[in-house]
Amino acid sequence: MEIPVYDLTLEGEGLGLQIMSMVGAPAIMLNCVKFSEAENIKFSMVENYIFGPALVPNLPIYRNINGKEFYLRASSEVIAEFHLKACKDNAYKNIDFNHNQNLFSGVTIDTMFRTHPNIISSVPKYEDLPLGTLFIGAKVENQEIVDKINSGEINGWSIDAMFKFEPSETLTDSEAQAVIEEIFNNK
Repeated sequence: MEIPVYDLTLEGEGLGLQIMSMVGAPAIMLNCVKFSEAENIKFSMVENYIFGPALVPNLPIYRNINGKEFYLRASSEVIAEFHLKACKDNAYKNIDFNHNQNLFSGVTIDTMFRTHPNIISSVPKYEDLPLGTLFIGAKVENQEIVDKINSGEINGWSIDAMFKFEPSETLTDSEAQAVIEEIFNNK
């Protein structure tokens, strides 16, 4: 079965980041690195810092809304535009849990960047992700959120954003899986 693919754009008014969501199962299928003094893959009560990708260029993200299946994807250029607009709009301050729209405090996003060949070309633990990937890092001071991270309820980032959808192509499940594997296994 072929599934339609929609390319995300920011052409129009009122589009862009609304809320950064801390989620258990990121749609981009990549978890955050949870830093500690002892080992770089475990969240620590000392450091209380979480870091990871939020958007990956050209990664097909599967959606099924009311029985309608489709993929969404964003180009590196759209991710760059999205990131710049989010910075200008100060939108990274809006954070919730699992897209519940209840904003909370005690989590400060202090690192937002996308990889670029002339600036930061790769990130440890994520070396295989393509250039243009958007990364988010945050200091966590809210004990409820620290507990959710430690219990595995929070593993990564998701975005709540408004985009325009441009029809692009169709992909079978196997074609989509091949694209995902290529993105995750190549620089």
